[in-house]
Order: sequence, then structure tokens, then C-alpha cells
Amino acid sequence: MGLFRRRNETLNEQLLREAGLDDGKPALADVPPVPEPPAEPESRPGLESSVPGPFPVREANLGPRRRSGSSDTTVTVRAAALPGARITFTTLPNGDIIVDEEQGDGDVSPLAEAVERHVNPPYRVTAARQDGDLWAVGARRIEVAEFQFAEGDAIVLSVKDGAAEVLVDGEPSTAQVPELERLGEREGPNYCVEADRIDGNVWEVRAFAF
Repeated sequence: MGLFRRRNETLNEQLLREAGLDDGKPALADVPPVPEPPAEPESRPGLESSVPGPFPVREANLGPRRRSGSSDTTVTVRAAALPGARITFTTLPNGDIIVDEEQGDGDVSPLAEAVERHVNPPYRVTAARQDGDLWAVGARRIEVAEFQFAEGDAIVLSVKDGAAEVLVDGEPSTAQVPELERLGEREGPNYCVEADRIDGNVWEVRAFAF
């Protein structure tokens, strides 16, 4: 398991938090739980089951882009130390975990370890508490790219009949993103590429042909 930190948290902030020297910022506020998938029968501690099927996935900074709402795998896991009712995080190709949403500072590694019995990084997770310390965990495989872009957190590049259009956080932009152009050209002459910032220069990307 690689680096574990909150989204937009610097390494220095992570070290201060782990040493108990952070600035005492309050935990994230509770958010309404997502619809829960059917609870699985309880059996043994740790990984309880793996079942196919849809699992709602919602993240912040949603823009005008296509988003899959289903998971590649769904498991139930016992994790007694995790607070709150909902957690979302992304695991990068090198194993680093970036937490997007969580109440408190619980270690989500047990959830990631259960997922990785079925799905290799990179992937995005949405976890919802079922009953007591039992969590339903849905994981969706993603593609990740690394490039510098300072203007926003969501990019949509569309190319049709040689004409390109770029939206940044839903607004038209004249920005050029060669990395997304190369991804789109894999799909053919007419394509759309969507990119959502995960953390820093790391982005989740999706490319498809028209």
C-alpha cells in the first residue's frame, strides 16, 4: 500500500496530522448517504463477499461529462475503526490513496485491500456503511494521466470534423491540452476526452469516439 493522504493535503500537512500537530481543523461535515446496495449476509470478518452489479458513484466537481454509475466490483468489508457513513477515495497506479470524502481521519486501507483482491489500481471507490462496522464498497476501474493544467478541475475536449471545443469547469476555454488530444486521437478523428483532477497534476481521464 502506498502513500495515504487526503485530497489537496500536502506531504507536510500529512506528516503534521500523523504526528498529532495539525491545526485542529474540524472534520468534514456529514453528507447524505448514497443509496445503499443490498446488504450481503454476514459471514466471516474481513472480506465478506464479491458480487457484480450497480453501485452509485458520485463525486464532487461534476461537470458536463459522461460518468459511469456502475462498479467493476462490489464487496462488503468489516472495518470497525472507520467513522461516518460514507467514504470516497481514489487509488493511483502506484498504490497511493487519495481520500476525497470522509468524516474524520480513519485509515481506509482495509477497504482498499479488500477491493484489490478483485481490481488492481487505479480505481475509484465509494463506500457506504451498512450496519455497525459492515461497509458496502464499490470500486470502478479508471484511467489516469499526469499533466500540468492550472485553470480548473474538469476538462472536456471535443473534436469533430477537425473543429475542437474545450470546456473547463463547464465554461468555454481557449486552453490547449496536448495530453488529452493524444488520448482522443487513439479513438479516431472525431472524439471526446473528459478529465477530472484527482490531486495536483494527476487526472482521471475518459476518451471515446463519436
